[in-house]
Amino acid sequence: MILRYTPQARLDLHRIEDYIRNELSNPIAAENVTRRILLGCSNLKSNPRLGLDLSSKIQRKTDLKYLVLSKYIVVYRIEKDLIEVIRIFDGRTEYLSYLF
Repeated sequence: MILRYTPQARLDLHRIEDYIRNELSNPIAAENVTRRILLGCSNLKSNPRLGLDLSSKIQRKTDLKYLVLSKYIVVYRIEKDLIEVIRIFDGRTEYLSYLF
């Protein structure tokens, strides 16, 4: 399976890292969180159905899945031999409102 990040997912990851590094003044935590998110996403290559169907959260049909990685929610889609990471959110926010 190929793992691809949308430009928005890359921006989300950058913002998460930047916030922890600069606003919280914790560069080590920023690196650790980023590494954990990337590793969790990488695990999808060998187990793409690891996440849960987003349909259960929004009460409507969608092809999106989500994976919980610590405090973060990774939203992704499976297409043939491709896993596309759509967005990466802080799970403590109203992340569903950003998707729909």
